[in-house]
Amino acid sequence: MKTFLLAGQKDALALTSRAVATVLHDRPELFSDQSSFDPDEAEGNEIYAAPLPNYININGDLSDWGEQAKQTVTSTPSPVDKVINPNNIISVDHAMGYRGNFIYALYKVSDDEVVFRQPEFLRVDAADHIRVTLQDPGRPEQRYTLIAGEPGRMSIYIMDDAWQYPITGKPNYDLSAELKLTDYGYIVELRIPRFMLHSDTRLSVSIADVDNPDTYEIEAVVRTTPQSENDLLSKILVRSPEIDKILAGLDRADTRIWVFGEDKRIPRAVVGDILTVPAAYEVVKPVHEGEHLQYAWNLVAYYYNVTLQTVFTYIIQQEGPVAQSAQEEQARNYELVEKALRGEISSARVPSSEKQGPILMSAHPIYSGDSIPGAVVVEQSTNQVLRQQQAILENVISITLLVLITVATALLLFASRLTLRIRRLRNATETAIDRDGRILNQRLKAEAKAGDEIGDLSRSVSNMLERLSQYTNYLKGLPDTLAHEVSNPLNVVNSSLHNLTREAPELADSKYMTRAQNGLNRIGSILRNLTEAANLEQAMQSETREQIDLVDLIESYVDGYSFSNPDQPFDVLIQDRPLKVEVAPDYIAQALDKLVDNAIDFAAPDTAIVVKAKRINNFAQIDIINRGSRLPEGMAERIFEPLVSLGRKDAQKISLGMGLYIVKLVASFHGGDVIARNLLSSDGVIFSLSLPIQDLQTPTN
Repeated sequence: MKTFLLAGQKDALALTSRAVATVLHDRPELFSDQSSFDPDEAEGNEIYAAPLPNYININGDLSDWGEQAKQTVTSTPSPVDKVINPNNIISVDHAMGYRGNFIYALYKVSDDEVVFRQPEFLRVDAADHIRVTLQDPGRPEQRYTLIAGEPGRMSIYIMDDAWQYPITGKPNYDLSAELKLTDYGYIVELRIPRFMLHSDTRLSVSIADVDNPDTYEIEAVVRTTPQSENDLLSKILVRSPEIDKILAGLDRADTRIWVFGEDKRIPRAVVGDILTVPAAYEVVKPVHEGEHLQYAWNLVAYYYNVTLQTVFTYIIQQEGPVAQSAQEEQARNYELVEKALRGEISSARVPSSEKQGPILMSAHPIYSGDSIPGAVVVEQSTNQVLRQQQAILENVISITLLVLITVATALLLFASRLTLRIRRLRNATETAIDRDGRILNQRLKAEAKAGDEIGDLSRSVSNMLERLSQYTNYLKGLPDTLAHEVSNPLNVVNSSLHNLTREAPELADSKYMTRAQNGLNRIGSILRNLTEAANLEQAMQSETREQIDLVDLIESYVDGYSFSNPDQPFDVLIQDRPLKVEVAPDYIAQALDKLVDNAIDFAAPDTAIVVKAKRINNFAQIDIINRGSRLPEGMAERIFEPLVSLGRKDAQKISLGMGLYIVKLVASFHGGDVIARNLLSSDGVIFSLSLPIQDLQTPTN
């Protein structure tokens, strides 16, 4: 984009230089009057007065000098200058230009000690001053001294040959000068009317430096005008007014046009000025003036534009041409003009001394028959291209950002809705099965009617739950079916053995008869265990609850169990009482019976089974603790599943793994829970049965 825009600007600038050169073709009279100056007869002491963009206001402010204020020439004391003190530090940066009927001179003096004129001194060389000499052909020299008693307007006197005393004692008002102090010394602006400078008038300007306020001796005199071997005064060269009139109609707001003669050192004419807009749009931070909403919007727009400018600077702006010194820049311009004077059409992109970004320059020769009396140079700042580039890039970034935000917002909304639907389906799936594996809902309502893939997933999960429910119901009814099918042949065998002992009484004491009878009893016990859980779950649905004190139930139960198991010691620890719970007492006693039977089976010899009752928040907790073997890894949860049994070699009863499952059913029916864990301090297991407390009174110990 940048290359394309710069190429377009370069082509347009080349066309402009060609058009201006075409207007000036075959008009040798425009280049004949060169202020009586012939390049072949150059003396080497000419002063070139450059055209100025504005009339100069003599006030010490250099802003109206434009580019000329930066293209100064530096002069220091030379062997031909009068230097009394070799250690004196002084230098002068000077420039000369013209506008209308005036010649203007600028002097930037670097002086370590500025001395002003004292009113009591009649001599005007007893302070820092400027010496100006003018001489017309055939007339004596006219000497002018510019001196100031304070910063501001300078006094100008016509001086004697020794530069000490004014001839008349009255100031001269043809010339005008202003002095302004600076950090490095002072600045002087001088204005000379054109009527004092004819075509052959010679000029000399020197800076006299006085540093000692006690002796007022001149320590150095620095010449700012060149001199030749046969003349100490210089000639002023200015541009052609005829070319000015022609170029006035070609003036453009953003383009500067130079016309050079065969002497490339000074332009014959110049018109226009380079566009002084910044390369980037200025962003001004808004001020809060009342409306909060408008101020917030303006503030967002401000930071947005600042961010865009930062991105623009980072991506696009590259390091331009390296800044050059005044001498290098002058040599570069001379080279471009020399090519045009040789008949070459050339262009260049150079750094700007006005800090307006790189400058595009295009040079074209001016033909007069077969000769080339001059050249046209057109220059233009590239800041317009940079601003157009920035505007285009900002539009692209803004549109891209808007599209990106829109797409990101749409994706975020879609992802959020998708996440919400998946989370809803997950929650419905989790609540369809309880923690014990029982199926509560065969059909999921979440996303069941959706027509997309999530809806298909919901319906597939519902079908899976329905099939699992059917299979679970089949497993639930299997013990009853099995008991019914086995009980008939079992009764036949049992009655046959009974009849056999009646017919043959001698077989009653047979060991085989005893084994057969024990086998039948064991089969009957297995059938009862298989059907007990299913029957219990069905029976509890119609059971009525009553409020009891769990502590009384525990104490009564432990007393009975101690009586029926005299070889097994029991310890009862009641930490809180009363513990009012609303339960079915028979089922709680059945659960305690299963827990204590399990503790007796796995308790180590000569160790007591501890029954502990306490309150934890709004729950009454019963802990059954036995010392002995520990639960294997991963069995703390699985031990409450049906048909899961650890078993042991010295167990007193054959276990089918239904006892703890029944405890789980009883706890869940009453809104409580049961957990198992290993003891931390020693080998053993603790079973904790929790039941909700109905009356929330403060417990007493």
